[in-house]
Amino acid sequence: MEVIFRLFKLGLNLDYQDQYAQVGYDNLSNSIEKEAGTLAMYVNHVENDLTQQVVVEVYRDDAAYQEHVASDHFKAFANLAGQALTSRQVITLRDRKLLEKEEALRSLSGNTYCVKLAQVRVKGGQEEAFADSVLPEMEAAIVKEEGVLVMLAGQDAENPQDWYFYEVYQDLAAYESHRETEHFKTYIEETKDLLEEKELIQLIGDLLVNQGGLKS
Repeated sequence: MEVIFRLFKLGLNLDYQDQYAQVGYDNLSNSIEKEAGTLAMYVNHVENDLTQQVVVEVYRDDAAYQEHVASDHFKAFANLAGQALTSRQVITLRDRKLLEKEEALRSLSGNTYCVKLAQVRVKGGQEEAFADSVLPEMEAAIVKEEGVLVMLAGQDAENPQDWYFYEVYQDLAAYESHRETEHFKTYIEETKDLLEEKELIQLIGDLLVNQGGLKS
């Protein structure tokens, strides 16, 4: 079965901020505890802008996703979202590499995690050359670096030149340490001529949960 991997960019009406946070908490906490096929759910906002919400979800397969959307906790969230959201962009991603530490992540309140979303446009025809450099780098990071907790990479299913990377570090120090590693520096050098655009977005991880041990 094919993993379901999606990125949501949502606009939030702050009049609904408290309600949105509560139903989001209920949805994620119930989903990760009751649905074995819900592998990861990450709710974030762009630093200094609560109106820009970024959600990343991973399901084992379509059957697991259908189980999730049929649940009462999701229906409650979807009902409020219809009122609270001012915009909704859904990006379906082709799983290129999904990596987590073995220990499950359960962050449902304040934390000091450093969360990054990288959006990269690869030059046409260079997608696999880029993959040959970045995917081994991700594997090295999750194995060698204690402070690297989550590294997810996907290609836009409709626009394969566009790649998205969602990363969770233990804290800012772990992120800065990651950037000083030889495997990261090698990746930067190898791919510098393969890219058209790159944007790195600082996120605040509001609700971060996974089953742990994801490897693809």
